[in-house]
Amino acid sequence: MPIDPAALARNLSTLAALDAEHDLARAMQQLTSAAKALLGVDGAGLMLADERGELRWATASDQQTQVIEEGEERLGQGPCVNAFAEHAPMAMRDAAKEPQWGTITDVVMRAGLSVPVQLEGGPIGSLDLYCIEPRDWDQAEISAAQVYAALAATLLCQAAAAQVKGRLADQLQVAFEHRNRIERAKGMLMLQEGIDDAAAFERLRTAARSLRRPLIEVVDEVLGGQRLSRPRR
Repeated sequence: MPIDPAALARNLSTLAALDAEHDLARAMQQLTSAAKALLGVDGAGLMLADERGELRWATASDQQTQVIEEGEERLGQGPCVNAFAEHAPMAMRDAAKEPQWGTITDVVMRAGLSVPVQLEGGPIGSLDLYCIEPRDWDQAEISAAQVYAALAATLLCQAAAAQVKGRLADQLQVAFEHRNRIERAKGMLMLQEGIDDAAAFERLRTAARSLRRPLIEVVDEVLGGQRLSRPRR
């Protein structure tokens, strides 16, 4: 569906007054509802990483979307998991025709789009959109979702700086710690191997994939002083 830049600007302007410092839960719920309205989807939600780097439901535009997000959390599958791990948007256009998503297709709607929520290059969660009917997500829709993800990151950062309290704030602190551990491991690799930030993250991700282990386990080993094996040429 074509995204009108003027409509996007108007929609975002309505979010300018969101006060994450005094009511983080309400601000995040309003943001997901605004994304749902502009993109014309049937639901929108936000997930945040736990201490193991696994996504947990944080907030949603409506009850049905919360159930979907909790299903993805339980199964550890879906576009949200891929978007978080790959640092890139992930589109599910028709769950009935895309078996690569696994059993998650039993609990989600027919189509989904997830984009990572990142702070200072590190992942803390994902913003997720869902449709009852199949949908061929285009670049304008993906870009708009990324704008909302960036706004979510800004609001979450403000809330963290203000040391807000509550369930969502507690989740946020855990997500920040997860991101910080990754950042520290990347820094160690950059010093050890003389590589840049992007290459350091790719080394961690490649090692996790080759060992078939969660990224955070590899991160913790690097932080503990274990050296990663050199990639084969």
